[in-house]
Order: sequence, then C-alpha cells, then structure tokens
Amino acid sequence: MRILPEGIQESLGVFLGRLVFVLLKGRRTIALNNIQRVFPGITQRERETIARRCFEKLGINFIESLVLPYVPQEDYHVRFTIEHRSYVDDALTMNRGVIALGFHYGNWEIMGITSYLLHHDIIALARPLKRYTHLNSYLNHLRRSTGLLIIPNEDTGRDVVRYLKENKIVAILGDQREKRSRAVFVEFFNEKVATSKGIAVIGMKTGAPVIPMYMVRAGFLRYRIVVTQPLVMEREGNISELIYTNTRKINAFLESLIKKNPDEWFWVHRRWGRDS
Repeated sequence: MRILPEGIQESLGVFLGRLVFVLLKGRRTIALNNIQRVFPGITQRERETIARRCFEKLGINFIESLVLPYVPQEDYHVRFTIEHRSYVDDALTMNRGVIALGFHYGNWEIMGITSYLLHHDIIALARPLKRYTHLNSYLNHLRRSTGLLIIPNEDTGRDVVRYLKENKIVAILGDQREKRSRAVFVEFFNEKVATSKGIAVIGMKTGAPVIPMYMVRAGFLRYRIVVTQPLVMEREGNISELIYTNTRKINAFLESLIKKNPDEWFWVHRRWGRDS
C-alpha cells in the first residue's frame, strides 16, 4: 500500500468506503436515520449524499491509518499544521494539566500526531474493542507510534486526575454513548442522549482547562489541527446542575462542528441509542 502514489491510495479509500456503504445495510441505515434526526428538513437524496461521503471519508481514514506509520516524522511539518497552539501552552502554565477534548470527527485515529506538533506527550483514553482484539492491537500500535500513551477508558478517573496533577495533556473523546446507569442525559440536536459526565466532573474537580481539538481535512494525509479556546467549566453551584450545564457545552460545541461539515462525523455510531 505504501508504495502506491497518494492519488491511488486516496481513490482506493473512496472505493472501499463506497463498497462498505453498499454492503453494510445495517450501518447505512443507522447513518441515514441519524442524519434524519439532525437535519429533518433535507431530502432523501441529500441524506444519502451525506451518508455516502461519510463512508468515503471513513475509507480514506482507513487507508491513511495504514500508511501513516511509514511516513517519516520529518515530513509531519509538511503534512500537518496546528492552529492556535498558544491555548495549550497558556493552559499548561496554570500547572493543572489539559483535557484535550476530541470527537469522532475527521480522522480522529491519527490525532496522535498532535503530540509531535505540540512537543508534549499526550495520554489518551481509548475504549478497548473487546470483540476485535487484532484490530484493537493495531489501533493502539498506531496511536503509540504517533506519541500517545494509551490507557483503557474503563474506570480510569483516578489515573486521569493524577496525570493532570502532573501537568500532563489527557485526550478524551467527548461524543461516545455512555451506559444509562452512569450517564447524564443532555440535549444533543434537541434530543436528550446518554452522555458521559466524566469530562465535566474531572474538569470541575481539577480545574484543568477543557480545550477542544479537531482535524480539518486538507488533502490525503494532510490536515489542519485546530485548537480552540477552552470551554469554561462552571464550578460554583449545585453539582448535578453544573454537570448538566458543562456537559451541554461539550455537546453544543460538537453540534457546531457537525453543522459546518456533516460528512466528517461518525454517523454510523448509535449515538441516540438502539432506536437510532
């Protein structure tokens, strides 16, 4: 794969995405239903266009993930740029660590290159793919190759707090569906969904800035990594209300990203539960 010209690599990713779109009827249906929830006023053809482009970009993401380990690090500065890194640098001067808030947006699996661009180690929480051990091993290898330290996202609150106290950067995805028993139900595109309260709770407890980061596609294996102003985690008042308010800020930020580039989000995920 790595000896092929980039244009062919990208075209192969698009082809794989289109093939999966046709073959995996269940995932295609989930994506179409999710898009209908978010954009109820669009036509069936427009829904299918967003879903198809999403699958195409997932195919490209897959090929990029295969090729990235063979890209020399000295080429990173040509392929990847980072915008507004000063938000991270300034936050680290507070000596409370940084919560890097990520999403299933763009090619999130190669976001680890942010570690190289920032010249800081990043600890990333990742949910193990228990039924796909080989894939899980490969993804963790890929993540580590870009400078990440991976810890399983399973009852790791104490570890995260410890890393933040050491003024580390901890990356957490903010758009995963949570178990109902542990979730806070917060609006996401006008529907309350089971959302992890972990980011809000840790941000409130530690005072660590919560800084959203996301990738903007600029070509095959070429991205702008955008760092934004920290989301202010309110810390005074009723705890339950604060968790709800702060978690809603995270969902609202993701909504703004999806509205700008809907085909860059991971529509095949049952974000609204089993009825999606």
